[in-house]
Amino acid sequence: MRTITTPPKNNRNLRKTNYEEYRDKMLDNPEFKAMYILAKEKLQMELMIDSIKESILQKKDEKIIMRHLNKLSRHIGKIAL
Repeated sequence: MRTITTPPKNNRNLRKTNYEEYRDKMLDNPEFKAMYILAKEKLQMELMIDSIKESILQKKDEKIIMRHLNKLSRHIGKIAL
């Protein structure tokens, strides 16, 4: 599997990957762009929830679990704006 890194902004000689070109072209479609953004947010929330579950299963300190919950709550608040 090939690792793709973001090229430095000051180097204009680097070409976008085929995926980046395709994604940018698809993001011109407002419907696709909305679905893409929602999918990214869904993934972010799932990762946060998994982190909370892991903390609970490992019986971590309540403060750590509350920190994870507060982070998730703030993220949801940002989405709602």
